[in-house]
Amino acid sequence: MSERTQLLDVVGLRVDVDGARLLNGVSFELFAGDIMAVLGANGAGKSTLLSVLAGECAPSAGSISLLSRPLSSYSLGSLAEIRALNANEPSVMFALTVADVVALGRPFAVVDAHAIRSALIELDALPWQHREFATLSTGEQLRVQLARSRYQLGDVRGGLWLLDEPCAHLDLAQRDFVLNYLRRIATEQGIAMVMTTHDPSEAQAIADRVLLLRRGEVIVCDAPNIALNRQSLSICYDAVISASAGWGVSVG
Repeated sequence: MSERTQLLDVVGLRVDVDGARLLNGVSFELFAGDIMAVLGANGAGKSTLLSVLAGECAPSAGSISLLSRPLSSYSLGSLAEIRALNANEPSVMFALTVADVVALGRPFAVVDAHAIRSALIELDALPWQHREFATLSTGEQLRVQLARSRYQLGDVRGGLWLLDEPCAHLDLAQRDFVLNYLRRIATEQGIAMVMTTHDPSEAQAIADRVLLLRRGEVIVCDAPNIALNRQSLSICYDAVISASAGWGVSVG
């Protein structure tokens, strides 16, 4: 697959729910192997954007194309083969082992124990494979859910991985591990990723593009060195943002 193959094309996206406009006029494109970080204050529309891109809810207006096909034209099964979603607060309602949770990545397929083991090894989670998922810390659960999506996508090239705050609840070492892992998978398999975050330094670390949202509208969508500036971030967060060495921004 060409490095510049367009994976995702979003044009004029609008989402209205119960009279509230959650997204308005959102447009961007994403190419194979690219990571786009989405930043915005609470309620800006970040999770809504991921939900619509995942096909979980239909937009009120606008269009979404995945690999040059309308997103709505995919069946649930065919979409699951090329698109994975990691929610911010993973929930498992039953007493499942870690290996069982990873297997949920392919719920209608014959369980591939070797692929599950490989996904757990990649996320440094193999020692927990027989533990009950609910006994893990929130950060550990997050890594297991990343392994589930890794198992789901398998060796597919040119897929789409949507991640809602993938580094939430992680310590600094584990955050760096996850960010480096995502960057590597995006590059090696040509997987396009859209990840939300509240930390501009995460976007600086691995993103090819940054989209800033404010009250459902795009402030800027550009390369990190252009999008992550004091003026844009101050508008995005309705706060005075000043430069801070090492972390990119601080509220002052």
